[in-house]
Amino acid sequence: MAAVSRSRRSAAGIALIVSGALFLLAVILPLAGVAVPWLTGLAYAALAVGLVILALGAVNNNVTKIALFVGAVGFAILALVALGLPLPGVLVTIGAVIAALGFLIGAIVLYVGKEVSNTGAIILVVAAILAAIILLGVAAALGLGMIATVLTVAMAIALIAAGFYFRRTENRR
Repeated sequence: MAAVSRSRRSAAGIALIVSGALFLLAVILPLAGVAVPWLTGLAYAALAVGLVILALGAVNNNVTKIALFVGAVGFAILALVALGLPLPGVLVTIGAVIAALGFLIGAIVLYVGKEVSNTGAIILVVAAILAAIILLGVAAALGLGMIATVLTVAMAIALIAAGFYFRRTENRR
């Protein structure tokens, strides 16, 4: 049985891996004819948990903490909507905007602050950029529906890779 790291950054890495895997399943299963609409809600919830773990216990910069926490609140709102809680459209829009901007700003400041490994932080920034493009409806506004699916798969892979880098860095210490 492998030793389990109690590091918060490592726990955030696990949440990122789970979120990325759920996003991949949410894209792949409908292509196979299996409709599981709540997978996206669980993926948003796992991403919110990962961002909260990073914000509350794994980083020292206050700007990063605030941005990641704001992003987590946005993803929590999106998770509630995806899991079936009827919320006003304005709140859903606000949730998408703060999720995208909080995640993006938090990831960029995390990279600039050099609190995590460069590779893991860069991959997290890429995942945040892809999440912002998806959540802010850039691909939909351009009428590129299939591109949004590809971007979601790319974001899921980036989340998984960032999670593995967070775990790998912690396990080496």
